[in-house]
Amino acid sequence: MKENTKIKTKNNSENQLVITLIVAGALLMFATPWIFSIMSVNDFKNVGQVGSAFWDVAAPIAQLVSIILLYLALRERRTANNIVQMQVDAKSRREIQERSVKHLHELYTLLENNISNFSYESKFDTDSKIKVLQGKRAIRCFINDIEEMNIDLHDNDLLLQKDGVREILSILRIAEHIFEKIKEADIEEADKNFYLNIMKHELTFSIFPYTDLDESANLKLEICEECNEPHGNYPPLIFDKMQQLKRHFLAD
Repeated sequence: MKENTKIKTKNNSENQLVITLIVAGALLMFATPWIFSIMSVNDFKNVGQVGSAFWDVAAPIAQLVSIILLYLALRERRTANNIVQMQVDAKSRREIQERSVKHLHELYTLLENNISNFSYESKFDTDSKIKVLQGKRAIRCFINDIEEMNIDLHDNDLLLQKDGVREILSILRIAEHIFEKIKEADIEEADKNFYLNIMKHELTFSIFPYTDLDESANLKLEICEECNEPHGNYPPLIFDKMQQLKRHFLAD
């Protein structure tokens, strides 16, 4: 928009100059016969000399007008080419933005599917039956029960042998990849903020600790007696990754 305004302003200025030159040239050309009418013709031997003198004066003016008109035609052609190029560039940028948004949507769908497909067999004390949980609830229950699996939360090698841990880490890696793509994408700021917000919502209500559900309450996880870090019942391997993701929650 600003580029178009600059072009229009420049063209208007040039148009005024060209019109002034054309008017001046035309006035000089048509005034030539009158000039000769008031001049003494005693110096001219015949009418041919008068015509030749007239043409000597009028020809350069006519040539000037022709050059100006040629310049106008070339300038208009250049302006038209610039407008076409800007339209092509704008269309190309829109296509790039559309592809970027589509890619982000596909990645977010992949994240949602991975969360929805997470399953965990949980035993409820009320009826002692094994129930297969899916999605966000399964992740929450898995995190709550992981301390009872006789696994040292600080032993990454043992943790990585658990399918649930590997799946959660995979989800967090996908989330990290999406955040990086949002940052790099050449899209509108409103689109970036939209995906940042839905990513924050999705992670907060599916994997992140309950303490993040209400930040105003200033809730804290329990401090681990072994490492003295407030990771609660989350294995540090998962908890540290979640803390790294939080830096993406606020747009730059």
